[in-house]
Amino acid sequence: MVYNKVSAREYLGGPYDTNSNFTEAVNVTVGESGGSESLHNTAHEWVGMLNNTAYPDNEDMGVFTYAGRDPIFYSHHANVDRLWNVWKALPDKITPDGHRVRKDYDDYDFLETEFTFYDENADMVIVKVKDTLESHKLGYTYQPMVEADSLWINHKPNGTKPSYKRSDVRVSTSNAIGRNPTSFKLRRRAPTAADLRGTQAQNVNQLSEGVVLEHVRVPELMYVGFDVFLDSPTATAETDEDESAYVGTFTHLPSGVTIVTDLGQKMVHVEDDDMYRTLNIRFSTSLALKRLGVTDWNTDITVTVVPRFRPHGYGWNIKALTFDCLRQEFT
Repeated sequence: MVYNKVSAREYLGGPYDTNSNFTEAVNVTVGESGGSESLHNTAHEWVGMLNNTAYPDNEDMGVFTYAGRDPIFYSHHANVDRLWNVWKALPDKITPDGHRVRKDYDDYDFLETEFTFYDENADMVIVKVKDTLESHKLGYTYQPMVEADSLWINHKPNGTKPSYKRSDVRVSTSNAIGRNPTSFKLRRRAPTAADLRGTQAQNVNQLSEGVVLEHVRVPELMYVGFDVFLDSPTATAETDEDESAYVGTFTHLPSGVTIVTDLGQKMVHVEDDDMYRTLNIRFSTSLALKRLGVTDWNTDITVTVVPRFRPHGYGWNIKALTFDCLRQEFT
């Protein structure tokens, strides 16, 4: 979630384009998560009571309504911030070029975005994103944790390639993710100069390859989680994630917001089926493909999605996730 991300888009997520029409669909939140959000959400899930039926909302950490009740909430967010600094200092062992520098977005809209906060004197102040990108300018630094960080930076997953017969591969023709593992075919090509547009890469050999699930419709009140594997069509919920074929996990935590309608004098809680998020979900694939020995740009691959929906609580009313397309992208 950190090491295999090279571009700002992979790690920080996609931008909210000011030219987008956010009112074109009712009750839709548009976005694109990155590696930073993935590691953030996964830790929330693990610390919450995910598999305890006595805690149907996965409280405290597993749902945003309650997360602040757990003291670990604050150290968790501090660690996410710390890892942001670590990410920017990692050497490039991902791209063919090997010399791409990890850095934040340098887009004007990103740097000049501003928020209003109360400072330590209870005075309201305006803070721009560009003011927060270097922690030492905010008056703090993090203790180096070289030994601990080296455990994941230098970790090598199981190098065993998935074993299966091509004739046994069943590729889905519908853009849907249900209760069972589903495989999709991904057509690949080599990057071109046109792919450099909008990136911070200096040449095509600095581009990072990824796979994008575009416009995934995620119910706002439903816990959603799934793992993604490359060229591993036999992957299941029991498949070890410490494999070269594993490229990442997506986790969506319920907002914890319950829709309430007023029927006369009686307040009734209802589920709003029309309340959902539409997301682009990106997984970095360059490192996994290298470890799997896939070096030919013309080699198509299978992308297998293994759902990890909750068996109770928010996940009881499980709905299939639909998306527009699965595509290769360079950032």
